[in-house]
Order: sequence, then C-alpha cells, then structure tokens
Amino acid sequence: MKRMRKKGRESNWNFEKKLDAVGRRLSVWITPRNLSCFLTAVYIVSLIPLLWIGWYNYPSADDYSIGSNCRQIWVSTHSPLAVLWAGIVRAAQDWLEWMGYFTSNFLMAVPPSTFGERVYVLTSWIMLLMLSFSTAYLLHGIFVKVFHADKYRSRCVIMLTLFVTVQCMVGRVEAFYWYSGAANYMFVHGMSLFFYGLLIAAASDRGKKRLFDLAGASFLGFFTAGGNQMTALNGMIVLLAASAMMAVFKKWKAHRALAIPMGFYTLGFLLNVGAPGNWVRAESAHGMNPVKAVVISFYDCLDYCMNEWSGWPVALLVVALIPLFYHMAGKTKFAFRYPLAVVLFGFCVVSAMMTPPLFAVGNIEAARLQALTFTMYILVLTLCAGYVTGWSRKRIEEKAAGAGRSGTEGEDENRFSPGALWCLVGCLAFFAAAAVITVIPENHYFTASSALTDLADGTARTYGEELKERMERYRSGEKNVEVEPLSVHPALLYFSDIKPDAEDWENRGLCRYYGIDSVVVKEE
Repeated sequence: MKRMRKKGRESNWNFEKKLDAVGRRLSVWITPRNLSCFLTAVYIVSLIPLLWIGWYNYPSADDYSIGSNCRQIWVSTHSPLAVLWAGIVRAAQDWLEWMGYFTSNFLMAVPPSTFGERVYVLTSWIMLLMLSFSTAYLLHGIFVKVFHADKYRSRCVIMLTLFVTVQCMVGRVEAFYWYSGAANYMFVHGMSLFFYGLLIAAASDRGKKRLFDLAGASFLGFFTAGGNQMTALNGMIVLLAASAMMAVFKKWKAHRALAIPMGFYTLGFLLNVGAPGNWVRAESAHGMNPVKAVVISFYDCLDYCMNEWSGWPVALLVVALIPLFYHMAGKTKFAFRYPLAVVLFGFCVVSAMMTPPLFAVGNIEAARLQALTFTMYILVLTLCAGYVTGWSRKRIEEKAAGAGRSGTEGEDENRFSPGALWCLVGCLAFFAAAAVITVIPENHYFTASSALTDLADGTARTYGEELKERMERYRSGEKNVEVEPLSVHPALLYFSDIKPDAEDWENRGLCRYYGIDSVVVKEE
C-alpha cells in the first residue's frame, strides 16, 4: 500500500511537472499582448451580426409619438438647427408636464428616423459603440491610472466584461434596437461611465489636461444627472460615497477641484427629481412607498442577479478574471483592506438601480429596465471580483513575507504564469464548447446567435421588407391607411406594432409622424 501511494504521488508530481512545462512553452505564444488582441478581435467579430441585423431595423411606438414634432420640423425646413431647437422645446415641455429627465426627453425627441427611416439603422451602432467605449474608458482609468496595472491584462478584463455584457444581455431589443428605450437607458448609462472616467482622470492628471477633464466632467455630469432616474440616483449614491471616503481619509484637499463637476451633477439631479412633470405622471402611476421600494429593491436584486442572470457564462467570467486580477494586484501598493464592505456597497449600487421604477410604477418588468440593471450588475461584479482577488493576493503576500519568501516569485510582466495560463485557456475552451452545446437547442441564447438565426432564416429580411412597404403607403398621399399585420417578429428587432384600433396611442403617434388622418392594422 505504501509503495502504491508513493507511486501515485510520483505520478501526480510527474504529471504536474509536464503540465507546467507545456504551460511554459505555451506562454511564449499566449502572451498578455496576444491574448488581449485575440479577445478584442473576438469581441469586434461578435458585434458584426448585431450591426448587420440592424439594417432591417425600423422605428416603433415612442419613436413615432415622441419623435413626431422633430420629424415634421425636418420635413418642412430641412434645418438641423430647427430640429435641435424643437427637441429642446419638447424636452422642456415634458419636464413641465410629464417627466423630469430632461436629457432623456431631448434624446427621445430626436430619434435617428427624424432624418429618414433608413437612418434608424444607426440605433444599434450608437448604443453598442456607446456601451463599448464608455465601459472601456472607465475600466482603463480604474485599472491603469489608479492601480497602475498592465494595459494588456487590463484590456483582457475589459473585453471579457464587454463580451458577457453584450452577448448575455437581457431585454436586447430595448437595449440596442428600440431607440427611445435605448437612448433613455443604455445611452445615458454610457454617459455616466464617461463621467466617472473623467472624474478619475481629473484626480490623476495635472495642468491643462486636468482643466479639460474637469470641464468635460462638469458638462457631462449635469446632463447625465438629467437622464433616466435609475442612472441619476445611482450616480448620486456613488458621488456621496466617494465624498465620504475622501473626507474620512482626508483626501478632499488634494482633490477639492472635483467638487465642481460633483456640484454640476447634483444640480442636474435636483432639477430631474424636482421637476413638475414628475408629479403629473405620479397621478396616473401606482408605485410603492419609498421605504417599501428600497426593501423590495434589495430582494429583487438578489432574485434577478442570482436566480436569473448568473448563468454559466457569468460564472465563467468571474473564474477567468481571477488570474488576470491576481497579477494586476501585484502592481499596486493599494491594500484592498475592506472586501466585505466593497461587495456590500456593490450590492447596494445594483439594488439602487431598481428603486426608482419600484417607487414610480411598482415593478421592474420592462425589458429596458432589466437591461440597464443587468449591465450595471456585470460591471459591479467585475470590479468586486477584482477587489476580492486583490485582497486575497495581499494576504498571500503578507504570509509569504512572514515566511521570508517573495509573493511575486516567477512572475513576468510579458508572460502569464503556467497556472494563470491554464486557467485562462481552460475557461476559453470550456466557453467555446459550452456555447456550441447551448446554441444548438437554444438558438437565441446569445445576442449574436439570435441575430445570426434571424438573418439566416430570412426573418429579419422579411420584417424589414414588410415595414418598408408600409412606409411607402404612409408616404403615398393616402389619408386613411390600412396595412397588413406583420408576418414575423424577429427576436432582436420587434418591439411593438400599431393596433386595429385607430385611436390607440401608437396609431395616433404614427399619424402625427407622417401627417395622415388614421392608420390601422387589419385584424389577424
């Protein structure tokens, strides 16, 4: 028995040595730089089907009803300045009579279709690029400027986070393809990430560059706070927490200039929540009282994040991030002392995203609300994973120092350690295999696979052609139009349609948009 156990130990040891040797050979080719380039290429390629299917995208619902004023101005004047002024007027009117988010009111009043229905294809480009660049800008600022991490490992983290965010997105139609919903939530979310990134840049830059950072953050902060109230409240919580930390750790003197953009953000937030239109809308809404909304938001955060949104791709993301963050943590002197407090704060931040809709309407069932919260969840999960990994590394280094060893033995800036390499390669290989197994029975599991499915079977093309035929009828000079019902509803493109009832709000909005008397869809 002893001889068998000894042989077993020797066999395991030999296997580990061979695995380590193979890992060292692979690390010559799979470097942080090469992996970051590969992951960037994968992410860009994964966006191609999403942008391609956007060619068959057309306006619907609020794109017509809210965008009708600016559309009519454009048809009669063809003046961009006149359109922009009409958008400002509409935003001011809505601020007084309907809702306080003046930035979102303006964005929704000027959809791309204002300048022609085919321009609406830019919706997916605008939203995907805004999400991608804003996330990359913020995370690069945190990892590289604050923690002095390796830029290639940082880029790997950014690409993995973006890939999972976009490909596992819930409420995809309203996140990327329905302009009114996406502009109000996803675009404003991107503005908030740029705002945070500019604050970080202003804290680390000096001279004229810092002045530009502060000016940009002040401008962006005011209008970000004037966006949807989920993002606005979330930003206010983050700023209050940052202010408290600077006060506790006596950093206000060094960063007192940040009070300027924070003040602009606060002003925008007060104008948003204090708008007369909020009270008008509240009369027709049935929301929760504030205390109940806060309590339920914590429960909903657990329910949605843990039960519905944390599938195997999200779990795999966390596993893949650990070796990347582990090395990055070795480049900073930051101690990562409070992991539980940071994770708890992250939970509160995601929960706070749900509080405004619970207070206003009593639920977060709308897909655009869930899409925004999911996006914030993945971002916060990434940052919390980084902090906890950093805390773990610092504790390991302390023990190693106590034993007279270095916690950075065998680390190379330009290569992965064998253990980190096998973890990353294993995660990528498992993802590729699991993705194939998942997509075969569930074609719409990922956003890209959903787009490819509807492109391949002609659903997207049929949808686009049928809507194009309708629009030709609307512009034909007929005043009372009856159209055929849509024969297909692409998973990524279809949000809503007009009704057989000519007095339905969607039908009336479309009539104002095209200047016709009535429109109905035939009964199926």
